[in-house]
Amino acid sequence: MKYHIALLSLLVVFTTSCISEDKDKADGTYIGGEIINPVQSYVLLRKGEKVTDSIPLDRRNRFLYKLENFESGLYRFEHGEHQIVHIEEGDSILLRVNTKEFDESLSFSGYGSEKSSFLIDMYLHWESENKNFKRKYQKNPENFQKTLDSMSIIHQEELNTFLNNPEATYSEEFIDIAKAVSKMDNFQRKELYPFAHYGKDKLNFIETLPGDFYRFRESVDINNPNLDELYGFRRYLGSYINHLSFLRYGDSSSYDRMSYVHNHHQIAVIDSIVSNEPLKERLLYQMARIFIANSNNSQEVATLFDEIKAVSSSQETIADIDALYANNKSMEAGNVIPDVLIVDTNLAMSTLSSRITKPTVLYFWSYLRKSHMNNSHKKAQDLQKKYPEFNFIAINVNKEQDKWLRHLDNKNYNSLMEYQLAKPVLGRKQLVLNDINKTIVLDRKGVILNSHANIHSPKFENELLAYLNQ
Repeated sequence: MKYHIALLSLLVVFTTSCISEDKDKADGTYIGGEIINPVQSYVLLRKGEKVTDSIPLDRRNRFLYKLENFESGLYRFEHGEHQIVHIEEGDSILLRVNTKEFDESLSFSGYGSEKSSFLIDMYLHWESENKNFKRKYQKNPENFQKTLDSMSIIHQEELNTFLNNPEATYSEEFIDIAKAVSKMDNFQRKELYPFAHYGKDKLNFIETLPGDFYRFRESVDINNPNLDELYGFRRYLGSYINHLSFLRYGDSSSYDRMSYVHNHHQIAVIDSIVSNEPLKERLLYQMARIFIANSNNSQEVATLFDEIKAVSSSQETIADIDALYANNKSMEAGNVIPDVLIVDTNLAMSTLSSRITKPTVLYFWSYLRKSHMNNSHKKAQDLQKKYPEFNFIAINVNKEQDKWLRHLDNKNYNSLMEYQLAKPVLGRKQLVLNDINKTIVLDRKGVILNSHANIHSPKFENELLAYLNQ
């Protein structure tokens, strides 16, 4: 409490205006807070896919930021991990988060904070429900619906308690968001149900569902821009589009989200049902990134990219996809690894290709994902012992060199096999690094053997053996 009082007083110090007649409401709109165990020296605030600002932390790991000429609504607050915060004119929101338990420790206070508190509470509720939900997908349709109905009663009670707070007044925009939060998770579960339910004949199962099973779709406005940043909405929309895409080809091909045929039909679905242009462009670009991260078929990639560009109305999206495609072409098997700039543990810069002296496995890590960091290094160490013919080189993708070096010292990793991208944003693009699990296998001359491998895959060792026997 003392911390929140102290930080609220900073709002006055940092502005020349005084608190308005409403003693709880500041002149202007602010977001501030404290980061416990920071992993970066700044926080990011995003609206949609655009970074609103990078906000530095002070020496006490606190920050304060005044929003001006901004659009009210949902923003994404990022510091290693991310969560959403709702900001409207006159809000003065304070947050506190411990990066070691990001979602669980995140708390909000200050004027307008109850909206964001409701959103994080509902998010944690969803996480709790999902821990043991997989087996519920195996119920028959009637019992599955009963399960969702009982959950919906609880969701509605939580919503009513929030909206009926006599001490708070909410905008119509946020009331729409709150109502959507209380429903989207169950809507998403219904879209996912036929694909998570056991059995191979997904299409036949869908056709046997009750006629009103998907009637709720009529109540969902997927083009409502106020919902765009909502995690539950994004999950729902992804499952909905996935479902509709399968219906277009399910009578001739088996269900496979990573296949060309699925993504081909997904383009048509997005083009037909999404009229919110920023949302449509985001979906198209995300689809391009995901497909490229999982496909080794250059012809299918080329065809799909042409199809996406044909329905895109954004020159920016087309330019981004062209750049993504060009980088992907340079990363195809048979090409020499691009001259990506890296630094070693002495902070000496070189090109990645100059570090290749024998068959090599490149794997990537971030200190923001500690479990993945530990598992990847352990896996690489084990494989290095079994396959000494290969070098296993770890490449860090974070920006801050001091934190990277500190993690290396703490973990006692082999410094001779540790590098960091000198220009992380550019390096990620050059290597088409859309997934931190991506692994690249090279021959002794730096020629790419596979740019879509995964060191954690059970098939990975067989791939290494095949390369040794070539």
